[in-house]
Amino acid sequence: MADSGPRWLICIDYGTTFTGVAWILTENQAPTLGHVNVVKIWPGKNAPKVPSEITYGASSRDDQERWGFGLKDRTYVLSWTKMELEPPTRQKALLLLSKTLEEARLLGNVNNALVDFIPLHLVRTAEEIVTDYLIEVAIKVREDIVGGHPDGAYKLTDFPIDLIITHPATWHPKAQNSTFRAAHEAFRKVFTEMEDNPGKFMMATEPEACAQYTMRIAQDQGMTGFRKGECFVVVDAGGGTVDLASYRIDQLPPNFRMTKVTEVTGGLFGATRLDEYFIKRFVPSRLSPSDHRKLLHAEGHGSGTHVVFSLGEQFLLDRFQIVKESFAGPPTSGAQSEDSWIKLPIGIGDEDDPERGISQGQLRITSEDLVEIFRESVEGILHLITEQLVQVQLKRLSVRTVFLSGGFSRNRYLFERIKALTRRWRFELVRGDERAITGDENWTAVVKGAALLGLGIGCEIPPPCVACPYHIGVAVSTEFRDYYPEQENPHLLYVDKFDGKRRLKDQNKWIVAKGDLITVRDGIEKTVKISKKMTRAGNRVGSVVIILSPYRDAVSALQQRSVLDYDLNVIPRPDQAGIFQSFTDHRTGVTHHKVTMEVMVRVDQQNIYIELLCGRTVDMLGRIGAPGYRLANTIIPLPKPVRTTGPSHPLS
Repeated sequence: MADSGPRWLICIDYGTTFTGVAWILTENQAPTLGHVNVVKIWPGKNAPKVPSEITYGASSRDDQERWGFGLKDRTYVLSWTKMELEPPTRQKALLLLSKTLEEARLLGNVNNALVDFIPLHLVRTAEEIVTDYLIEVAIKVREDIVGGHPDGAYKLTDFPIDLIITHPATWHPKAQNSTFRAAHEAFRKVFTEMEDNPGKFMMATEPEACAQYTMRIAQDQGMTGFRKGECFVVVDAGGGTVDLASYRIDQLPPNFRMTKVTEVTGGLFGATRLDEYFIKRFVPSRLSPSDHRKLLHAEGHGSGTHVVFSLGEQFLLDRFQIVKESFAGPPTSGAQSEDSWIKLPIGIGDEDDPERGISQGQLRITSEDLVEIFRESVEGILHLITEQLVQVQLKRLSVRTVFLSGGFSRNRYLFERIKALTRRWRFELVRGDERAITGDENWTAVVKGAALLGLGIGCEIPPPCVACPYHIGVAVSTEFRDYYPEQENPHLLYVDKFDGKRRLKDQNKWIVAKGDLITVRDGIEKTVKISKKMTRAGNRVGSVVIILSPYRDAVSALQQRSVLDYDLNVIPRPDQAGIFQSFTDHRTGVTHHKVTMEVMVRVDQQNIYIELLCGRTVDMLGRIGAPGYRLANTIIPLPKPVRTTGPSHPLS
């Protein structure tokens, strides 16, 4: 342990389909995997993980739970929100926008009584939904910790609380930032002790955590066949993503050490890919158009940009889970193919249709159908594994073992398809903890591995992450709109002498948001462009006001201001032609210059660095490069966190 003395460590594995949490109170003596407590008491069921689902529907106003288990018969259940944290492609963004506009049009046609029950998810972002969900999770985690110490010998106020949250290997920085913001806000809101006695917040990749757990279990089970210098690949096949990494064994037990030797890879090939294919492609191809419209019938509010299945779709997905999980592959040569049948919701498939595979209100799924449903996921996983094997081979190393983990790894068809690779690559295929393949251990590998990382057992503790303590922005003028409260800010309103438009001065243009993730390695770096107008012969000296605020809409008294003075006369005359752009306004007839500058903000875990830049370098080929002139800069120290100390007596 890098920090001496007892600490609380909470580990969060927020997944696409399920979420797991573990915690431990560290002792001065060496902690072990056996000391890690997995939270198993969730709303509706006792299990090692809880569904990553929440609802804001009108029915959630009653005494029923609005998250976790038992939501399948509820309206507006939000699923797979984790995947919405990733920035959408342009095509997907346009499709979502089109869908939202259509839903807004339909909503405008409903009566006023229905509008009173519009679910909250239509105005919530994916990050806000994840935050709401993790608040509920944190409440249960707190109850579990308090219940784990009924004698009251130690309280949450006694020691710092560390958090470690895992994320997919190839997580986009925006998604990583949103995950951090959601978990940081949720757990600090529930564990208020963190305000006065802050611990560390850490992030780790899911395959990294999975690898730690996998090798620890291998040692505990006496898998002593490993040799120093051999490599192994960890495949974490979860609900949304499949993540992989390869490691070399550098030191054998008792002082086990390993080193990552390849780039971490991953893709959206988890079990939800099968569900998406089934409900979005297979079912529509089998139901008649009228039956499919009935299946999609909702309460009239729509889903917005989120994944919300209708009650009929939930009904089918529930029954598809059994078929999906038990699929072992197509029949062997000469064997009879066995079809699976799924009951359809009442009112759908009432008439038999052999060509569509519908009989007596049931839908037939053949082995050939399932092979096609599995195809994209399985082929994607096989490709990722082959990539890792090639990477290792290019380093003149050899893979001895491939470890499978995660809920999807329990599928026999996937296992057999991966096993077929062993004939060429000569590796041993192992599924996590083979003795508990149908139990809890294989399902909680990531969250338990995260505990090992947070404890520093046989590995380096991940570097701490810090939340940006301020909203950081620049004061600009914006064009006045009729919905602005002019009477509340009359001193800010003015008429632009160049174009005659009414504008409001001293408006905040935010660049960095409070709570954004500051990592040790990358920190935060963002840039925003601002424009300044001036007459041709006007003064080219001015200033830019930087704003630091603890609140997004803070009043002036709560803001910190830093002034960057600039002098555009420092720009050589030959370069001014490309920087001082000339405009003549068609309304006023006034000719003026406009200069575009860039405010660059870089934040590390100690300071905020702000630079005012102007112009761009252009090489001999006409390519535009970095900003050409630094007009001003400043450094603002970040506030240091306040930490109190707990009891001096050690835990027994």
